[in-house]
Amino acid sequence: MFNNPIQPFGEARAPHVVKAQGDVAHSENLQRRHILSRVTRQAHSQDFLSGRRKNRMPEKMRALIFLVCLTFVAVFAMSCGSSKSATTACTGGPYDVVGDWSISSSGSGGSSNGMGVINSSGQAVFFQTSDPTPGDVLVLPTITGTCSFSGTALAYGTPASGGGSDSGTVQGTVSSDESITATIASGNNLSLSSASPEKGLITALSSGGWNGQVEGSTNADLWDLEFTPTGENASMSVSGTNHQGCSIEGTFNQEGGDASALNVFDVSLNFVLDNCPYTSISGLGFESSTDYFDLDGGRTGTYLYAVSSDSAFVLEIYFVGD
Repeated sequence: MFNNPIQPFGEARAPHVVKAQGDVAHSENLQRRHILSRVTRQAHSQDFLSGRRKNRMPEKMRALIFLVCLTFVAVFAMSCGSSKSATTACTGGPYDVVGDWSISSSGSGGSSNGMGVINSSGQAVFFQTSDPTPGDVLVLPTITGTCSFSGTALAYGTPASGGGSDSGTVQGTVSSDESITATIASGNNLSLSSASPEKGLITALSSGGWNGQVEGSTNADLWDLEFTPTGENASMSVSGTNHQGCSIEGTFNQEGGDASALNVFDVSLNFVLDNCPYTSISGLGFESSTDYFDLDGGRTGTYLYAVSSDSAFVLEIYFVGD
């Protein structure tokens, strides 16, 4: 997923947003810039896209997510390194793994980086932040805090990275509240470290003036959004439209009772009307001070991310003003 192994942390992330729905010309210019940016990224990584796609995940994404022999499919077809399996029982735990995590992958195919979330149910969802395929998504097996975990990991590539999906076997170890390691069947490695992406307090977004854009989409998937706080913690509802007439509505429900403590959101989004590029999205989210996809000029600010648990969908939300 990265091409980085997520490539799934194959991962996503562009210029300034439309401030008013009526500003169509500004919106079209912005969309052209986003599309040109994506085309440039795609050209930069074209060497990862050798023509054997069929129904498989593109090689660029496979290498990226699991850093496997430059292709993710190769993880299952053959081993480009020594295959490793855990033979020693782990000790310690259970650990508190609920929260935000950075992830990196390394192996014979290269390395990649990403960010993601583990929620209270053990769902572990990550997206790639590094080139050449930001926005690709990696979903690891359930991680509950026991000292070991294993199962199937799923990788999803964005349209900009060639699309597709694939899966692979993962064996992992939870060493502490702050450190998790895992090995792909091919012998490539994943390393997760506890992270604090939001440098300030976790707060519910409110009012309008927010833009949301899907990283790695070949369309200009850009929405004008409005948020409303919905609880005592930082939970919030969202609604908005894009300039093709597609409406979005949904919720970001913060886990835990202390708004300032747990930067984990359970996300549910629905898209309305026939010309929408999506129907519904469910996954996880978190707030950050970092513009991972350079959609807002790389500035430090308040950003909200929503990551699908079953597709290459990463929505970055940033403030552009009323």
